Amino acid sequence: MSKELAKTYDPKGLEDRLYQKWLDSGYFHAKVNKAKKPFTIVMPPPNVTGQLHMGHALDETMQDILIRFKRMQGYNVLHPMGFDSFGLPAENAAIQHNIPPAKWTWDNIHEMEVQLRQLGLSYDWDREVQTCDPSYYKWMQYIFIQFYKKGLAYKKET
Repeated sequence: MSKELAKTYDPKGLEDRLYQKWLDSGYFHAKVNKAKKPFTIVMPPPNVTGQLHMGHALDETMQDILIRFKRMQGYNVLHPMGFDSFGLPAENAAIQHNIPPAKWTWDNIHEMEVQLRQLGLSYDWDREVQTCDPSYYKWMQYIFIQFYKKGLAYKKET
């Protein structure tokens, strides 16, 4: 006996349930698998000056289509996510809204994560990076110092 299809489509219930199933199964996790050809896509992360907008949704959806296609082709896909949350744009937005920069930044990161998950995007959330996290920017500072010592980073009038 076949199941009858529901008379109405409940996207919220169905999509949330399926997305959670994908997350629980680890479908989006990148694992070392030398039997599969690797494929990585790292796009510039959204800046946390506010919430996501349609431009973000378009960019993130287009790359997600490519990622899902590559998974279906049998590639071992790495699709990390991050947020550009260090520097003047986020700090200026916080000042403009009269909110401490750290609170503004972390609140926006959380809200953007919620919004991206609602879109059902296939990020490996275990490989998420925030540029305001000291465990991230300490390495950027280290690399800059090494460049500076080698004369590859310098200050000059142009």
